[in-house]
Amino acid sequence: MKQTSFPMKPDGRLSVRCNADISIEGIEASTMVVIVDNGAGLRMKEESGIFSLSADSDCRVILPYGVTVTVEKASGDASIKNLSRRLVIGRISGDLHLDMVDGASVENVGGDCVIRQAAGSVELNRIGGDLLAEVTGSIIASAIGGDARVHGPTSLVQVNAGGDLYLKFIEPKLPEVKAVAGGDLNVQVPATASGMLDMTSGGEDISVHAGGQDFENEDRSASLPLGEGGATLKLTAGGDLEVTDREEGSWEFDDDLDSMDEHWQNFGIELEQSLREGLKSVSETVRLATEHANRAGQMAEEKVNRAMRHLEERGVPVGRKRKVIGFSFGDSDIPAAAKPARATDEERMIVLRMLQEKKISVEEAEKLLNALDH
Repeated sequence: MKQTSFPMKPDGRLSVRCNADISIEGIEASTMVVIVDNGAGLRMKEESGIFSLSADSDCRVILPYGVTVTVEKASGDASIKNLSRRLVIGRISGDLHLDMVDGASVENVGGDCVIRQAAGSVELNRIGGDLLAEVTGSIIASAIGGDARVHGPTSLVQVNAGGDLYLKFIEPKLPEVKAVAGGDLNVQVPATASGMLDMTSGGEDISVHAGGQDFENEDRSASLPLGEGGATLKLTAGGDLEVTDREEGSWEFDDDLDSMDEHWQNFGIELEQSLREGLKSVSETVRLATEHANRAGQMAEEKVNRAMRHLEERGVPVGRKRKVIGFSFGDSDIPAAAKPARATDEERMIVLRMLQEKKISVEEAEKLLNALDH
């Protein structure tokens, strides 16, 4: 696992390609932090303030929330949250989760798509699975393979779902709607809703209980106003069709988003744990190397002492303060230097980060750690 930081302007731009899962989160900051499972598969370049990121393993990006982000592709799942600029997303092979974003344009999602608190317009070209969306602007979803639930749009709604479709409006003044469902179609509106219904059903029932209407009909089509009338809601269902002001169904978003959030919250912690494990491994290597060096030094000192004694026995005067091959022995009149404090975990961690980022070799790391401890 590898962590890298880059200075980044709050209004910068980032383009991303990832061959695994990707998480992008905006915070109040002036740097971008990138964490990947495999550091060898991370490639980053910057030209004229535009960053291009490519990763071959799971990747977590934390960056200023004002950055404009383009995700060209992700081969796994994608989680993107807390960005104040409109997103552009190409192809997501797995699931896509968006949370607190200012609108998005999405080309293709292979799995499910969950959107919570999208302030701007949302455009979805193709969703292979289900769609669960909470938006306050407009939404266009051209092709949804499964079911769809859309909550809170206040302007244009165009949704085409292969399965069941549920629409829930909060404001009484309904927007223009064009909704097509392969299965049942259910529309929830306020009791005082106003608009014009144009309904077609392939099932047995069309029912309306809202806006002053209490209507049930087994005909395949019907048109009638809600309240004072207004924008047209063109509703087409392969199954039953219902418009009601009665609260029905669950609109919870938290469970769908929390599972992915938990995964990414732990992603950075694993890096620290791996560094500490690496510290233990390198420290053990350094300890063994130090013991070996100490033993070699002791053997060298013993050999020098034997040689000096042999010279003295032959009548050759030898001063005990002579330096031999870089060592001094017997200097009892020279005060011993105070031993420096041993390296802290923080200093060791810095050396290990340099080693992980390939700024130094293993041999150089061992020397640095050895120097810190002596």
